[in-house]
Amino acid sequence: MFDGIAHRYDLLNRLMSAGLDRHWRVRLVNLAMLAPGMRCLDLCCGTGDVTREIARRGVEAVGLDASGEMLAIARQRGGGDISYIHGDALCVPCAGESFDAVTIAFGNRNVASLDRLYTEMRRVVRSGGRVVSLEINRPTSSLLQELFFLYFSRFPALLARLLGADPSAYTYLPASVRQYPSPEAVAEIMRVAGLREVRIERHLGGIIVMHRGIR
Repeated sequence: MFDGIAHRYDLLNRLMSAGLDRHWRVRLVNLAMLAPGMRCLDLCCGTGDVTREIARRGVEAVGLDASGEMLAIARQRGGGDISYIHGDALCVPCAGESFDAVTIAFGNRNVASLDRLYTEMRRVVRSGGRVVSLEINRPTSSLLQELFFLYFSRFPALLARLLGADPSAYTYLPASVRQYPSPEAVAEIMRVAGLREVRIERHLGGIIVMHRGIR
C-alpha cells in the first residue's frame, strides 16, 4: 500500500497538515534527548524525514521500513550519518540494547501489534534510553471529532487522486484512527512492555499525540 504513495507521500503530508508535520517531527526528536555521538533507530521511517532530523543532531541514525519504495526515496535524499534497513518493526534485525533511543512517527497504526512493537523497541534500546512515538489520534472534543473525521474521510483520498497517488492508503487513514487505542491505553501498553516514566503529550486538540518512555 505504501509503495503506491511513496512518490507523493511527503507532499501529501505537507498539504494535509498545512506544514505542521515538520514541527511535530522536530518535537519528537527533541523528546528523544539525543546528543552527538549517540545512536538512534527510527522505525517505520518512510522517506526518512525523522531519520534525517536525527542525523542533523550529530547522531548515527538508522531508519527501518517495510516499504522498499519509501526507502529508495530516503536513500536518494542522503542527509548525514544514516543507514537504512528494509525490515519489520516487530522483528528488528539488530542486537538488544544497541541504540540510545528509538523513535517512530505515524507508524503505530500500521503495525499488527502495539504490544510487540513496544516490547521490541524496549529490547533494542539501552538502559536509560528513550522510546518516543508520534501518532494521529481522535480529538478530545466531540465536536472536533466530528469535524476531524469529516475532513479525513474525504480530503486526503481526494488529494491523493488529484496528485496521482494511490488513494487506498488515505481511505484507510480515518478507519485506522477510529480503531487506534486511546493515549492512556497506549501508555499502559508501554508500561507493560517494561518502559518507565511514560508521559503523554497532546497537540492540536489531541489530534497529534506523542508518547515518551524510558527503559
